[in-house]
Parts: sequence; structure tokens; C-alpha cells
Amino acid sequence: MDTEQLCLPAPEEKPETDQPGNIPQFILNHEDEIIQYIKDKATKETLKSLAPLLEKLEEAVKQQQAGTPAAPTGAPAINYEEQLKNMQEISKEKIKAKELRITEKLMKLQAKVANINR
Repeated sequence: MDTEQLCLPAPEEKPETDQPGNIPQFILNHEDEIIQYIKDKATKETLKSLAPLLEKLEEAVKQQQAGTPAAPTGAPAINYEEQLKNMQEISKEKIKAKELRITEKLMKLQAKVANINR
């Protein structure tokens, strides 16, 4: 998706509208693509933030399969299922936080579009 970009009209061009004060025609025509673009960007950022956690999980699995304790001595060892569950919970929380931020951004965008209509 890196090659796919959202094309906006040049700043000097006046966006087409049905009537003065209405939502620009470009936004109406490309609303689904704009929303999909925002979702794709959020998904990419989420995956980037989860990559270190997944690497740690993979390393823990490799260590456990090799018979090397994943946890330092003296600390209670967490089995694979517990580690996986913990990582999944952390991932879910991060995804929910990203979804909330996206929702807030969409609400702000809708508010701006509504103000344009006035």
C-alpha cells in the first residue's frame, strides 16, 4: 500500500461543490477510499508497534524449544501459553487504543465537514 496515495486537488483549485457551503464533491466521491486509507495507515502503524513484541515472543519460543529458560534465574518462569496470552492482551489493548484514536480523528473530520456545510 506504500505506492497507493490519496490524491487531493491542488490548493489553488476550488473544490467542486453541489451548492455553496456543502461538502466538497471530492470528499463525497472518495469518502470510502479516504476512510480505507486512514484504516490502512492505522493498521500499518499498529503492526509496526507490535513487531518488537512478536520478536520477543518468537525469541522466547526458540529459547523454550532449545531448553533454555526464557526468564532470568530467580524469577518465576512463565510458560508459553501464559506468555502468548499476555502478548495477545497487550496487542488487543494497543489495537483498541489505535481504534479509539482513529474514531476520534474521524469524528473531528466529520465535525469539520459539518462546519463546512454551515
